[in-house]
Amino acid sequence: MSEQAGYAYNKPKMTDNERRPYMPTPDEYVTALGGNQPLPTQPPLRAPRRKRGRRIVVAILLVILVGFLCYALYIASIVAKISTQPFDITPLSRDSNGRTNVLILGMGDPGHAGEGLTDTMMILSYDIPGHRVAQISIPRDLRVKIPDFGYAKINSANVYGGTKVAEQTVSNTLGIPVHYFVQTDFSGLVGLVDAVGGIEVNVKDRLVDSEYPCDDNQYKSCGLDIKPGQQHMDGALALKYVRCRKGTCGDDFGRAARQQEVIGLVRDKMVKWQNLVNPVVLVPLVDALRHSLKTDMGSIQLLQLAQGWQKAKGNNPVNLVLSTAAGGYLRNAGGSSDLIPLDGTFAAIQERVKNIFTQPDDAAK
Repeated sequence: MSEQAGYAYNKPKMTDNERRPYMPTPDEYVTALGGNQPLPTQPPLRAPRRKRGRRIVVAILLVILVGFLCYALYIASIVAKISTQPFDITPLSRDSNGRTNVLILGMGDPGHAGEGLTDTMMILSYDIPGHRVAQISIPRDLRVKIPDFGYAKINSANVYGGTKVAEQTVSNTLGIPVHYFVQTDFSGLVGLVDAVGGIEVNVKDRLVDSEYPCDDNQYKSCGLDIKPGQQHMDGALALKYVRCRKGTCGDDFGRAARQQEVIGLVRDKMVKWQNLVNPVVLVPLVDALRHSLKTDMGSIQLLQLAQGWQKAKGNNPVNLVLSTAAGGYLRNAGGSSDLIPLDGTFAAIQERVKNIFTQPDDAAK
């Protein structure tokens, strides 16, 4: 092969513009002739890469939007299964001081002795302006006036008239509006704790209850012994931790304090955004909620409450347990298990609850 032939063989392939001269369009002829301008000799510049880049960005945004919409629909489907008002999209209700009060009602599983009695009654109060949370536990044996039913233990209000009567009874007793309720059972607590991977609990004192019922037979005693110290608890152990009330467990008041502790630990893990977008956590959490929790809050309200709890996470919760201890506001009625206020009225209790964020020190030791 000759040197000239070799050059021809290695010459790069010509583009269309190099192979033939550029032919101006008719409009370019008219423009050039009318304005005494030279005819263009190269085609207009194009930016195909820029267009492709924009298309990629738009495609990514569409994928994100579709994913967000799917996630929103998934959350809405969850709320529809646990809420009596799933399509309520109004913001959180609050009182004149910016507080939202949620009544937590805990009861035994279906078929459990005393089914329908709310042995756990707690107000979870969220101070929206101050980003603070308070937990106020009401003992089940507190004797109160139940609207339309007369005087009885407060845990029977739900049996007499359902959640609405329970809400009104607690509202009258504590002197605050109750905006929403959340109702759950033993299985619900077990499921929630397991769904978030368990909780780390610092057991302050050894808990021994020789009369604690067996897991498979509530009428038989199997006993309970929880050692002190930091330990990881799954749902089954967490339930025993919050249920025991005899022996060294501290009666109903010690149980109420441990319930506040566990609810706070579970709540903090539930509202972590890493858990809410993690299918490994979210799927069992949804399953636990769907089968054992009931509320009258809608999707927007639940989202706002979760965001509020997240903001309040850095602030220690204010915990109040109404009890017969010194400074606990209550005493035994005498001759019965009923509890009544020290002076026979609820004025002091209502004043304490009203100012719980301005006087944060726990008055019920």
